[in-house]
Amino acid sequence: MNDADALARLLSGKSRVSTYTGRYAGNDGMSALVDVGDQRIAVPFETDYVPQVNEAVIIRATDTALALVGPSTPKPGMGVVTTVGDTTVSVETDFGSFRMPFAGTKPTSGDAVGISWSTSPWCVRLSTSPEPVPPPPPPAGGSQPQVRSAEFRAVQAGSTDRGAPRFWTDRPYASNSTYGLWFYGSQIKDTIPASAEFVSLEIFITYQQRQGDPPRFMLHSDQYPSGIPAMSGTWTWDAPSGWQVPVNQGTAASWFNALKAGGDRAGVGLNQGGYNIFKSLAQDGQSGALRITWRS
Repeated sequence: MNDADALARLLSGKSRVSTYTGRYAGNDGMSALVDVGDQRIAVPFETDYVPQVNEAVIIRATDTALALVGPSTPKPGMGVVTTVGDTTVSVETDFGSFRMPFAGTKPTSGDAVGISWSTSPWCVRLSTSPEPVPPPPPPAGGSQPQVRSAEFRAVQAGSTDRGAPRFWTDRPYASNSTYGLWFYGSQIKDTIPASAEFVSLEIFITYQQRQGDPPRFMLHSDQYPSGIPAMSGTWTWDAPSGWQVPVNQGTAASWFNALKAGGDRAGVGLNQGGYNIFKSLAQDGQSGALRITWRS
């Protein structure tokens, strides 16, 4: 018996385990409905975590048995309030900033809060700030790359004429005579190291109007509104609402590499496509937000 035969014999009795990323589409009784590729499948929940509809989730397949393991990105259990609204607060965490409603006593800026993510995120003010646990020293072999995530919200958004710089609305339009634009300042390249490796990228889609052909997405060159930005890499995408992974082959990774480098690619834009209008930041502060996960 040669080495290959011995290895095959050793592995023949082992279970085969694979993982897949899908989108949570709701539930059917006690089973989760998950869209994986062009199929909707019903799988059991492995934990008590109930994702938000359209949230990216991990499915584990052990031989022929499937289970929803949980979300595809980290869900921090605590954070610190940075801004307070009438019914919601912004919470800064180790994995980015998130806006959510609160339960019980209204928090104030600087309060520590606990976060519940199941079904829909909400927070509650803690009686005290827990003492942080210091990280352990790296293994003797040296430090290992860490997976990190952050949400980058647009700092400005709107539309300009294609032939002359005229920012006449704060809603990004995908129409024949305009460029629709989301601007992020320098926060992405300032946060993600140049050597970082791509893990995932999602964009938050929220419409004011959907009409005609699908929008045509691309990256543009400007951190803030100024002249007519340079546009590149146009592709058509009939994006659903909510957090979405760009479906064009390789687009999520190419956006990640271009945006972390800065240079001539600093924001997301729209170049024609029907008569589609996306919500302004005043209507929805997450409009055009990017949720990025990387390894560095």
